[in-house]
Formats: sequence, structure tokens, C-alpha cells
Amino acid sequence: MQLQVLERDSETRLETLAPLPAAIEFSRPSRHRLARRVALAFAIAVGLGVAGALLYMSSVHAAPGNSDGATVILEGKALSAGNITLNHWSLSLDSFWLVDVPFYAIAILLAGVHPQLLHLVPTVVAFGVICVGAWIARFGRRGWAALLPAAAVVVMLGLPTRALASNFLMGPLHVTTVLWCLLAFVAMRRGRFGWSWALAVAFLAIAVLGDLQAAVLGTLPVFLAGGMVALRTRRWRAGAPAVSAAIASAVAAEALRRIALAIGTFSIAGANPRASFHQMISNLGGLLGYGADVQGVGIKSFSSLAQPSMLKAAHAVGLGLVVTAVVLAAAAVLRAGVAGLRNAARRPGNDEAGHFSPFEGECTGRERAEGESWFEDVLLFGFLGACALYVSLTLISSATYDRYLTSVIIFGSILAGRLLGRIGARMRTGQAKAALAAAASLVAVGYFASFASSLATPPPVQTSTALVGYLEAHDLTYGIGDYWSSSIVTVESSDAVVIRPVTTEPGTRYLGRYVRQTTSSWYGGGFEFFVYNTAFPWNSVDAQTAIASFGPPLREAAVGTYRVLSWKHDISVPGDGGYVKYSPTVGS
Repeated sequence: MQLQVLERDSETRLETLAPLPAAIEFSRPSRHRLARRVALAFAIAVGLGVAGALLYMSSVHAAPGNSDGATVILEGKALSAGNITLNHWSLSLDSFWLVDVPFYAIAILLAGVHPQLLHLVPTVVAFGVICVGAWIARFGRRGWAALLPAAAVVVMLGLPTRALASNFLMGPLHVTTVLWCLLAFVAMRRGRFGWSWALAVAFLAIAVLGDLQAAVLGTLPVFLAGGMVALRTRRWRAGAPAVSAAIASAVAAEALRRIALAIGTFSIAGANPRASFHQMISNLGGLLGYGADVQGVGIKSFSSLAQPSMLKAAHAVGLGLVVTAVVLAAAAVLRAGVAGLRNAARRPGNDEAGHFSPFEGECTGRERAEGESWFEDVLLFGFLGACALYVSLTLISSATYDRYLTSVIIFGSILAGRLLGRIGARMRTGQAKAALAAAASLVAVGYFASFASSLATPPPVQTSTALVGYLEAHDLTYGIGDYWSSSIVTVESSDAVVIRPVTTEPGTRYLGRYVRQTTSSWYGGGFEFFVYNTAFPWNSVDAQTAIASFGPPLREAAVGTYRVLSWKHDISVPGDGGYVKYSPTVGS
């Protein structure tokens, strides 16, 4: 039915009945607005898909899978099968229970055990870190000043050097731990009690339960940042939500651990060794040296891939922005701390509820509510905590320990993005904005060019693939071996060939269960073969220790650098941690 209106002339006489044009006019903007939104959503979806595909390719080209990554897949298999608490497992302090393992469990429920998970799940996690990091970087900004910081995080983390990708896009290397911590930082941005406070407590508790590094990367930074809120606002109540969230998360993690122990859960085999004092001093210099290498600036940047100086210059700009952002954030924390303590000593007062408080004055309200200082403070403390972990856990000066630099780079890149956002917000003229945009674009092109060059080279060879082919061809499906030759074969074969890790008894040369990253249900009798890698000797797990434990083998085969030994009888390894000694009367 057509809408109509009565039109009257100046003499108020009814002249004609005409259609209402406004009804038609109102519909056009609505259709155009809907079309723009659909097009934007489609473009975002395509962009996210392309970005995810590039990250996955970067993971594949960065490094081959190994037994560390394969073990967490097998943990995910146990979790997906209903062993929620990983009962009967023996794990380290970084068990990754409830941190990485649930992601793998979901993937296994959807697709089963596949070698692609070695790269796919870490890529999804890294993608989440980039998205959350970009959101934090742009928080509190709009328009031009919001685009710059978000783009900076996407470029610095989403276009990694091969050295960074080999840790950032592989698992489990504490990247998921950082993701849970970042989510906790976001949840606490308003500094209030309520559902967001509960979420922050849950995120931190989950992180600590699966990886004790979260206490330094997340719990402690939230606690210290809460203290800074109190100093900045001169009111202890303003910092109470963050401080209490950190404490509550530690209590919750301990309570959940005790409940899990009562139900039945994994045991902790032991903590990782710490660096000596002299090594820690050396590691302080390694923070910048190896950090520059991972960022693509140092001598060994891009993992020996030759790069023009212009591309290194682009990464040098990114590294300089990170260093500047950290220095400015530290200076701001020191100024705020000194000013807060000075004001507290000069004029103590009471808060509005009448309770004693060492601070006075009104809360800075809007700045605190919008998280303008919260993110700089908590990211800075996270950055410093990550540096402390690198210094204390790096046992020798080697790129092997670059994995502890990944969290340093993540926190530093987000801080750099926020600094770029402040710079962009201060640009008032079109010329200044154009100059900054041109400079940022040049740096981004440099990052992309170096990233593209890393994808142009062949991916590293997964040496276990040939071993899987040999074992399947000879119908050998159930065996034991050194740690680095075991779980990776199990995953590489999609669970068709199962190898369980063994190690030597301290002070002797007999084999037994490796009571770390394993479960007792893996062991017992019926093993058909033994495998070890001559190229990577590990804990004296070799032919000599195998013979000492099981007697002379019936046959020995060479598959590249791998050696496969088999006997005319099945061999067994007890699951209680005992070691096997060959006796001719039993083994014959």
C-alpha cells in the first residue's frame, strides 16, 4: 500500500493526493550503509584469512616440528579423550595444562592427530596474540591515531623474521601463556570489581596452572600495575581491584591444583635449571645482542638468510621504537611513583568511605577508566618480567634460548605501537601526518620484503618423515627411543607408529621410562623396536645402552642418521620409572 499525504494550497482547500517521497528517500542510505558494512566484513574476513595463511606458511618455513611440540599434541589427545586432569602424566612446571593443551584438544576433536597441528595450532595462537596486541595498542585512540599503533603491531609481529617465527609460530614455547596474560590485562583495564575482574582472575589462574612463567609475565605485572594505579590516583582503593585480582588468581590456581591432586592429576617432575650468576651477567648483554638478531638487525638475523642493508634498516627502526617505548614507559612509572610517594608523605588523608588511606585527592577518573596509563604500566612490567626470565633461564650464550625472548618482543612491540599512537595523535597538520605515514609505509615495506624472502626459500626438512616411511613399510608400529626421536614420529605418522621415550639410569647405562612429558600408561611390554639418532646423541640413549638393557639385537637398520634395532622377542619398559638390565636367561 502506497503511503499518501493530503496537500493543501494557501487557501487550505484539498487539491490532490500525492505519494510521500520521504519514504523512498529514507531507504537509500540504509541500503548503502548495509552494503558498506557487508563489503567491510567481507574484506576483513578475506584479510584475516590471507594473514592466517601467511603465518602458517611462515611457521612451516621457520623450523621443523619436534618432540616438544608433538608431546603437547599427545597431551591434547589425552584431554580430548576425557582425561581432563591428565592423570598419571609426569610433566614439568611448564606442563601447559589448560594453557596450550585445550587448543590441541579441540583441534584433535575436529580433525584427529595430524602433523599439520605442529604448525596450525601455534599459528592460531600467534594470530590471537597479534589481534589482542593490536587492540591494546590502539586502545583509547580513534581514526588515524588508532590505525597507526594497530598496524605497527601487525607489522612487527605478523611479518616475523625467520628467527622470530621459529619461536613465535611454534609450540609450546610460552606464546599461549602470553596470550592468557594479555587477555587478563584487557579484562582489568577498567580497574573495577565485577565480571571483568572475575575474568582477569580466571585468565591468570589458568595461565599459572599450566605455566609457572605466567606468575612473572602476568600475575606480578598486574599486581605492580595495580600499585601504580594507587600511586597515580593517590587512592589505595583505585588499585585494589588489580592487586586483589593478582592475589586471588594465585590463590585460585593453588586451590585448583589441590583439587586436581585430590581427584588425580599429573605429577611435576622438577623445575628447569637456573643460570649461574656469571651467566646471568652475560645474559644481560645477550638481551640486546640476541634480541637484535631475532628482530632482524644483528649479524645472525633472519637465520643466515642474506638481507640487504635497507631491509635491516627497516627492522632497526622497529627495534629503536621498542627501546624508546620501554624507556619512556619506565620513566613515566618512575615519575608517577616518586610523585605519589611524595604526595603521600606530605598530606595523608582519608578516602570517601572514611577508612584511612595514605593518598588523598580525587581519582583521575577518565584516564583510569579508559586505561590510558594501565596498559603502559602493565606491559612494561610484563616486558621486565620477560627479560628477567631470559636472564635467569638461559644456561649458555646461544640462540637456542631465543625462545625466552619471544615474550620480550611481544610486550615490547605492543608498547611500541602505543607510543606510535601517541605520536600520531600529536600530528596536527596534513603535511606532518603524510610524512609520518610515508615513513611508516617504507618501514612496513621493508618488513614485508624480508618476510617474503623467508617464504621464498625451501622449508626445512622434517627428518622424521623418512623414518616414519621405513617403519610403516616394515610393519613396525610400536617401539621406544630417545626423546627427540619418539613423540615426533608418533605425531608425524598420525598415531600409526607409536614410539615412547626412554632414558638412561643416572650413573649406569640401563634404559627406563623417561619420567618427564610422559604418562605411565605408555609403558609396559610388547615393544617391537628401539630407535635413536646418531646425529643428535641424547642422554646416552644408543645401541650400547639398548644392548645392556635388552641384549644383542636380531637386526639393525640405518635410516639416514637414525638407527633401528629389533629383537626376536618383544621388549618391555616398566611404567613405574624402573630400569631394565639384560639377563641372558631372561632375554634369550
